[in-house]
Formats: sequence, C-alpha cells, structure tokens
Amino acid sequence: DSHAVLYRGGGCEKCSRTGYFGRMGIFELLLVTDEIRKMIVQKADANQIRSAARQQGMKTLLEDGIRKVIEGRTTLGEVLRVTQEI
Repeated sequence: DSHAVLYRGGGCEKCSRTGYFGRMGIFELLLVTDEIRKMIVQKADANQIRSAARQQGMKTLLEDGIRKVIEGRTTLGEVLRVTQEI
C-alpha cells in the first residue's frame, strides 16, 4: 500500500513568498490516428473524438498535471486552478 506525498508551496524570497517560481507546462496531445482522422472527416462530435482518443491512451491536461503533482513538481491546488479555467 503506497501513499503519495503532496507538496505545498512554502514560499521564499526568490518566489516572492508565493511558493511558485518559473513556469511548467501541462499537456494534452491528440494523436490523429486513422480512426481519429476518419471521425473528423465524418464530422463526429468532439466528445466522440475525445472518447476514442482516451481509449487509444490519450492523457488529459488534468492527468498530466496529477502526474506532475505525484512527482513533486507542482501542487494539486495549482493544477486544479489551471485546469478548471479551461
């Protein structure tokens, strides 16, 4: 039974006491496979295309962000803040 450690930005002079310094991207990449291409040509709706892409292994912005939280590279609060804006 493993437990993830979640970090919280503590702040310092370098980051003006925010707990964040610099930028890090979170990404969602849609690979246009033959199946996805066919769906686009046939004007499938975005939800159908997204569902097919997820079945083919596409990770969402939130999933990429959560991976970076688990790696200790950002905080859950920051990932939720930026993914809920979209």
